[in-house]
Amino acid sequence: MSLLKHVLEIVDLLENPRVDGDAAKRFFEEKELPANITVERIEGPKGSTDFIAVLIPGSQGKARGGSAPTLGVVGRLGGIGARPQFIGLVSDADGAIVALAVAYKVAELKMRGDELPGDVVVTTHVCPNAPTRPYKPVPMMDSPVNIFTLLRREVRPEMDAVLSVDATKANWIINHTGIAITPTVKEGWILRPSEDLMNIYTRVTGEPPVIVPITMQDILPYTTPVYHINSMMQPWIYTGAPVVGVAITARMALPGSATGPTNVWALEQAARFVVEVAKDFTMGRAKFYDEEEWRTITRIHGEVREIMRRGAPL
Repeated sequence: MSLLKHVLEIVDLLENPRVDGDAAKRFFEEKELPANITVERIEGPKGSTDFIAVLIPGSQGKARGGSAPTLGVVGRLGGIGARPQFIGLVSDADGAIVALAVAYKVAELKMRGDELPGDVVVTTHVCPNAPTRPYKPVPMMDSPVNIFTLLRREVRPEMDAVLSVDATKANWIINHTGIAITPTVKEGWILRPSEDLMNIYTRVTGEPPVIVPITMQDILPYTTPVYHINSMMQPWIYTGAPVVGVAITARMALPGSATGPTNVWALEQAARFVVEVAKDFTMGRAKFYDEEEWRTITRIHGEVREIMRRGAPL
């Protein structure tokens, strides 16, 4: 199974300086893909963005009254472009590209008869004219709207687990070209990496798993003025479901606002990884965390969610 076609078509769609949420919706409708798509224009102090949610119902999913698990896929980013400062897709567009390519592939599988048991809910946003902001070691993309405004929409109550996809190249921590995954974060706890997801990583890439060494600082809300590797782990703040980051990485530190770093091979791997997780998770074959260990942790050490999310608006 390859997602190269899907990634290339989404890249071509998003590279247009006039792209918006309605254009993305038309993309799915013109292909007659079996997906429910909603678009919401969100205005902010630095511009606007179009929030997109795509639901691909599963054969035994909640949307049909079933009980199969629902996977949430969040395309995290500030914007897909930084016009007029920079022309074309920026590195930060990776999250939106992968999320929409996954929605495209899962809907296509369903249309062809390979229907997943559970629902897949994909959320992201499209802004071709996002601002930038200073950051070390390299400049980072900013968002035209408040990050918490987006985060509250990106995760949904029906999501039983969440993959948060984000470009993670603007750092000196992950020196690897391709993709990496994070340990599981649940309710403010950083848990050990999921063995099931590491196995899927290996079968998709043919390589040993590369794990992002996230810290407590990385999962604190952006209102806490400390270093964050990026916003990949922020969705945990608004969900009780386990969250795993899917990072698109490079060997050198590359600005999120840079044009040219769009690596379609890494994006294809990321999208293929997410689709494989969607298959196994909605079939009950993959877990994001060990439930028994989770019960032990919370029984002995208690809850830390409210401590870790202080500063984030409700």
